[in-house]
Amino acid sequence: MKVWILQTGEPLHIDGEFVRPMRAINLANALIAVGHTVEIWSSDFFHQEKRHRFGCYEEVRISPQLQLNLLPSKGYRRNIGLGRLTDHAQLALNLRRKLRTRIAPDVTFIGYPPIETASVMSKWLKRRDSPSLLDVKDQWPEFFVKILPGFLKPVGRMALFPYFLMASRTFRRVTGISSMASGFLDWSLANAKRPRGESDGVFALTSPEADISVAQHNAARLWWDQNGVFEDDTARFCFVGSQSTAFDFETVIRAAENLTINKVDCEIVICGDGEMSASLAKRVQFVGNVRIVGWIDRPKIEVLAERSIAALAPYRNVQNFSLNIPNKVLDAFSLGIPLVTPLSGEVARLISEHYVGKIYEEGNSDSLAECLQQMIDDEDGTRLMGENAKELYESEFSYKLVYTRLVKHLELLAAQVLE
Repeated sequence: MKVWILQTGEPLHIDGEFVRPMRAINLANALIAVGHTVEIWSSDFFHQEKRHRFGCYEEVRISPQLQLNLLPSKGYRRNIGLGRLTDHAQLALNLRRKLRTRIAPDVTFIGYPPIETASVMSKWLKRRDSPSLLDVKDQWPEFFVKILPGFLKPVGRMALFPYFLMASRTFRRVTGISSMASGFLDWSLANAKRPRGESDGVFALTSPEADISVAQHNAARLWWDQNGVFEDDTARFCFVGSQSTAFDFETVIRAAENLTINKVDCEIVICGDGEMSASLAKRVQFVGNVRIVGWIDRPKIEVLAERSIAALAPYRNVQNFSLNIPNKVLDAFSLGIPLVTPLSGEVARLISEHYVGKIYEEGNSDSLAECLQQMIDDEDGTRLMGENAKELYESEFSYKLVYTRLVKHLELLAAQVLE
């Protein structure tokens, strides 16, 4: 079976091989493992480093079964703005040009967003009666309207009307829709104006277990020791991820200050980088129990988890996250540590049903400090939450389980015979 994967909104690293396994690469690897061939369509522009890889259309042959097609575009400097809209429009136009000479595959997995490339691909496939699965990860363009002040929402919706129309048509054209959580899939199907069917499915955003050697693990332990994060009795909470506006770090910092005032011995370690890194470092320079660390690799992540009692996931409680199960949630579960988050919806349900973490009131540092205090005081309960988190991950969200189901779903779509 020949499968296309359109994933222009996902970061792909290329350095002789893929070194960052995200949704597209995970799926490609799972498909190849059972004998299928894969072409990934992606952007030549590297979103995270804001640079072009080749500056032109390029086909990169990774292996006999895997090819990467990189589409050119102008690029952009800001994640939100006219420059990014122009970039995505160019991507869509260049995708349309390249598709003119191509033969449709057996099935296509379409990443959404961006809206523009998903629209072009879905329309091209529909005309050729070629099955497709739209994988919805964000509520574009609805998300941009929701973050506007109330009085600007009608104006924003009117300005984005072409994108709403494009999105609605894309949702209705595809054979099936997938998402990372049931609530998100329901939202997607409401946009498609149809009920859930056998062509639709929920597939979590999960990654394969890292193959880390003993030497790498020992090196990571030494690195943390040298950086003052020891294997001791410190009640430590960690965050690993993008330091972006998607997260409410201010509440975390104020909770840490509250705990210091109350003479609670604990530490919060925040790892990663992003648009908020400079302001975050400045904010915590006089907060003694908060430690800011830059980007860390997988061995260091695993050692940090071993030396922490829980993971923080201070997402802002917008529908884009509350209907979903964000990857930081599953990362914590896979590491066998409980979660502390203000998220309602899908994540709150998991925490309530499986006893895998604590929920605090969004924006309330006293509420967060109380949750952290409870986890520090109840060592056995916190340890049990971690064990439950690992068990939940293995039973519902493991890489092998999720991607075996997703590959089977695509095979059934290609055969047009759905269970």
